[in-house]
Amino acid sequence: MTGEGLVRDLCESFGLKDRDPKTLPGLTLAYVGDCVFEIVVRSTLVEQGLNHVSDLNKIATGIVSAKAQAAFMKTIEETLEPDEKDAYRRGKNANSTSIPKSATRVEYHTATGFEALMGYLFLEGKTDRILEICRPLLV
Repeated sequence: MTGEGLVRDLCESFGLKDRDPKTLPGLTLAYVGDCVFEIVVRSTLVEQGLNHVSDLNKIATGIVSAKAQAAFMKTIEETLEPDEKDAYRRGKNANSTSIPKSATRVEYHTATGFEALMGYLFLEGKTDRILEICRPLLV
């Protein structure tokens, strides 16, 4: 089964097939995107041959942190398509009440935008695009 097939099956199974990701709130997209990005990162690390959970966790934590996501987002922002920029902007501008101590407010909002982008692409079934965007970060 392809990534797109898995997404389609998941969305159909959980009643999301009729939900348009373009209409979902930015924080909802970020909620989904946080999980999607975590799966991409963890899968890539295992694929690279890392087997010790402590090593995996240490590396993954650094990659999925708000600070790292914000820095990465700044490097890819200009490559985004208009609909992707919109999903990013909605996540970035979402009104969130909690900011982690490990990131500035700007970093946190930028990272939330990145996660919203990942959630949007996932719900659109664009798993190839997720991998295309994330590949430079995970090399």
